[in-house]
Formats: sequence, structure tokens, C-alpha cells
Amino acid sequence: MKTKLKVLQITPSFGVGGAEKLVLEYLLNYNKENIEMRAVSLYGSSNSLYDDTIKEKNLDVVYLDKTPGLDTSMFKKINKVIDEYKPDIIHSHLHVMKYLIYAINKHKNIKCFHTIHSEPAKDAKYFDKFFNKLAFQKYSVTPIALSERLAEYNNKYYKIENTKVVNNGINLDSFVKDEKKRKDTRQALGISEDTFVIGHIGRFDKFKNQEFLVKVADKILQDRGNIKLLLIGDGELRKHIEEIVDRMNLKNSVYFLGARSDIPSLLNAMDVFVFPSLYEGFPITLIEAQATGVRCVISDEIDDSCVLDESTIKLSLNDSLDYWSKIILESKNSTVKYARNNNYDIGKYEIKSVLNSLEKIYKS
Repeated sequence: MKTKLKVLQITPSFGVGGAEKLVLEYLLNYNKENIEMRAVSLYGSSNSLYDDTIKEKNLDVVYLDKTPGLDTSMFKKINKVIDEYKPDIIHSHLHVMKYLIYAINKHKNIKCFHTIHSEPAKDAKYFDKFFNKLAFQKYSVTPIALSERLAEYNNKYYKIENTKVVNNGINLDSFVKDEKKRKDTRQALGISEDTFVIGHIGRFDKFKNQEFLVKVADKILQDRGNIKLLLIGDGELRKHIEEIVDRMNLKNSVYFLGARSDIPSLLNAMDVFVFPSLYEGFPITLIEAQATGVRCVISDEIDDSCVLDESTIKLSLNDSLDYWSKIILESKNSTVKYARNNNYDIGKYEIKSVLNSLEKIYKS
């Protein structure tokens, strides 16, 4: 009988976010003929959309119920999971290395990988960067980056040369242009077909720059009228953005939809997807939008590797609100070269393809 490779994924939590979504996609789509996979969440279930999916699909996830702050009980709990599961591979994500380093040192026979989800200098705190450096330089943990650019940044920052590249991944079958979904979703939201709909998906934090987007939407409303802005996601700055919308008298034009499981339907309801981020690692929602065939207007802070559609427009955040408004309105009438039909290799972001690449790295 063929022996399966046992893989243990470790993440801080399954709250809604890009890194957490990627780990969830791994669990949902890995090759069960070759691999056995379990995940560890340091924090307990928060009953997020992802936690609900884990429960619904009966995925193999262990919650360690971490308390806020530095929780030293994690050292023993992680080590216990490793002792019991006996993985061939440990693959960690985000800021878990400070809790994992003890187990890595103890289990030197286990191959270890750590995915870099964003640029180290801008993302991790000093404490986390210290333990990542220790892991990469002393304990032979192999870093994995989501793009060539992130790999270059990681190698330079940590003074190493071995960062691997494995793309972020989505289930492409879910993200297709669908006129029925467009009509049904708009109807469910109470939005008419002739309304100009701008959309954004992302955690409410300073890097996603939703405050700027609300100001752009206000300018478009003044210029055109009859628009709606869909803000999809949650986060610590949501209440702040809601207060801004209230002060600007935009409550009838801006919809706060929270974290949603029907992203493909919501993307189909949009005319333009706007992503004015101050900084991004590798935004999977932008890949999803382009795969669906939605026009995209994004900030020039986003790496070119994320642009899969010739009609995607990059603008400077130093440009005026008037200019952003003008370009977004003009983009509604532009010809979209559907990402699946142009020369960009969108297939490399298909989750099955991504997992095949990951499996090869595990076995190398």
C-alpha cells in the first residue's frame, strides 16, 4: 500500500483573511491519494465563515485555544500535536514561529516550511522577524513566497537564497462570469440593473485604504449619481469607516456586507472592482475579480505579478479623487479582455495546480 505524505499546516487562526483562506483551500483540495493533511489553529474557533466551513466539511483541524498575548502553553500543545500526528512535513503561516521554534528544534527529522504572505519589512513585528530569521538561518526551515517579488524581498531581508515560490491559489471553477448571478445578486441587494456598482473585498485595516475608496465613491456620486459601493469584509477599522460614511451622508449608497461566503456572486454583481491598497503581499481577491471578468482599478502599490487582465488599470494614490473618479467611470465602458481568454497564464493560480507545485517542493 502506498504511504501517504503526512502534512501539518499551522496557522494562528481561521479568521477571515487571505492567508487563512489559502490554508482552508489546501485542506479542501489536497490530493488525498498522495497526502494526508491536518491543520492546527493556535486560537480557538471564532465561528468565522472559515470555521463554519471546517465544521461543515468535517476537515481535520485542531484548535489549541490560545489566549491573547504571549501564551507559553502553546509550546507544549504544539509539541503534543506533532508527537501524536507524526507529520513528515510541517508548514506554517503568518506569525506562529515563536511558538513553533521549540518543536522544530526537538524534531529535527521533520522537513519544515513557512509561507511568506507579505513583505517582511512591512509586515511582521520585530519579535516575529527575529524567530523567522532564526528558523531560516539556523533551523533549515524553507521559506515559501507567493510571488517572485516576495521571494526576492525575503531573501534580501533575511540574507538567504533558498526562498521557494508557490502561487496563491483559488478554485477557478467558482469564479466565472455569470449573468444570472449578476441579476439575482443585484435583486437580492435591492440594486437595479442600471445602477453603477463599485465593489471592494478586504479586511478593514489601514493598508486596505477603504477611507480613500469612500471619498472616491462620494466624488463619483457627485459626478454621476445612482451608484452603490459594496464593502465586503470585517476588521478593526470597520466601525471607523461606518462613521465616516455616516458623516458624509452616504449611508444609502454604501453597503457594508461583512464577511461573505458568496464572493463569486457578489463579484458578478459589480461593474468595477476597486483596490486602492497602500500595500499588498499577494491579494487573492484581486485574482478572483479578474478571473470573474470584472473590470479592476487598483493602486500602483500592487505588484505587476497580480495583474492578469490587460484591462486592469493601475493608478497612483497621489492622483486626485477627480482622476480616480474619472478613470473608474470610464472603465465601465472599456472592453474587458477576459482573463481566461488572454495571454496571461491564469491557470497557474488554480488551486489544484498550486497544490501540485507544493507537493513537489515537499518531496524535493
